[in-house]
Amino acid sequence: MRDYSPSGLALFVLASGLVAGAACSLIYDFQQCEVDEHCGDGQTCSNAGVCIQGSGGGQEIAVAANITEDTIWESENIYRLQQVVHVENGATLTIRAGTKIIGDQGSALIITRGARLEARGTEFEPIVFTSSRDEGMRLPGDWGGVALLGRARANEPNALLEGLTDASRAGYGGTDDSWSCGALEYTRIEFAGFPLEQDKELNGLTLGGCGSGTIVDHVQVHFGEDDGVEVFGGSVNLRHIVITRAQDDSLDWDRGWQGNAQFLAIQQDPEGDNGMECDNWDEDNDADPRSAPRVYNITLIGSNDPAASQRGATYKEGTGGMVRNALFIGHPVESIDIKDPATVTQLQDGGLVIADSLFWQAGEGGEHFFPSLDDELGEEDDDEGFDELSFFTDAALNNRFDLDPEMPNAYDLREPGWIPEADLRGLGVNPPSDGTFFDEAADYFGAFAPGALPWTENWTAYPEN
Repeated sequence: MRDYSPSGLALFVLASGLVAGAACSLIYDFQQCEVDEHCGDGQTCSNAGVCIQGSGGGQEIAVAANITEDTIWESENIYRLQQVVHVENGATLTIRAGTKIIGDQGSALIITRGARLEARGTEFEPIVFTSSRDEGMRLPGDWGGVALLGRARANEPNALLEGLTDASRAGYGGTDDSWSCGALEYTRIEFAGFPLEQDKELNGLTLGGCGSGTIVDHVQVHFGEDDGVEVFGGSVNLRHIVITRAQDDSLDWDRGWQGNAQFLAIQQDPEGDNGMECDNWDEDNDADPRSAPRVYNITLIGSNDPAASQRGATYKEGTGGMVRNALFIGHPVESIDIKDPATVTQLQDGGLVIADSLFWQAGEGGEHFFPSLDDELGEEDDDEGFDELSFFTDAALNNRFDLDPEMPNAYDLREPGWIPEADLRGLGVNPPSDGTFFDEAADYFGAFAPGALPWTENWTAYPEN
């Protein structure tokens, strides 16, 4: 096993001194800190702003070559991605809790098909991927992002991840729906989305052909130039996901994703597009396997900016799926739009279900939740006259439009107010009944239990630059 330490022959030590420290909003029995000097003997200041046991004196280590054997990145060092780095040849990259990885322009971390990433941070020691620019100078698109590629099914033959310049390393998909791309827990990915080719940006986090053996839990993607999280096929499950200020779509699925998701929190930037963009495949709307994830307890907060052009969710290209117990709030155009006849068919046949959800403050007058027939006349008709307004307000779907969730600071981009003050328990929600993945006790709209501490505490951050 290769250990990235000062003696590693493949490494080049650029500088010394560990950079650490980020403020957090709630600390239990941990000593708060900003620098190592605030801590006791044998302790360092972690990325979460608390003192932890460990030796300081780490180095900034350049990573400018592909990883072809099992490798460990230790928390006392900072790792600088200088190019697109592929983990390949079946290797596993292990990243210790509290490690910081910075990306130069044009860099990215790609876990190729057959390799694995084991990145398991903790609540007080999250793993952080961010821009290599100094704080105050960072921007969306400063570097590429993180991609995990696996061997679970996708509906596009010989699928390649767009934006990657080396096609031999860009493939994803296969036949093993239980495939594991590894684990990503308590991890932040910031300021990503660099266009590796013109109009082909990487996302903050891309999951292509990852199966149900993959763990993606407590992950934040913040201020990316393209999508926050995009899922291409596979059956990967998502839990406790935060996507903030994406400059395009926050959550994007296509190519036959059939996983599960619960507890997703999305806050859109005024420059962003959809909270969710949900596709099957543009070249074959009925391709199999059809995108059909099951999503429970998602909070989608728009910018509430009347000058912005964004929706809560757009469903198109024949996607199926299920969205229940969602909370849509503050979308300037509308909450939901349906496109393409194949998608309408999925709705009418029950392959796509959007029900048991709460909608508040959308579009003109705050009550324009769905397009009406008058909105989609002539060239604007992209669903052959389907009437979203009548369909989604049908009492059988149990959607609500009359309850203010009372979310103070919901639109605050620096300190989002995720927790509703209204009691949203019960009230017609439909809790999941499959306890193998879902938390069946989540009997409320949105991603957060009213009156409880948010699960975002201590490990998330919302820097502007």
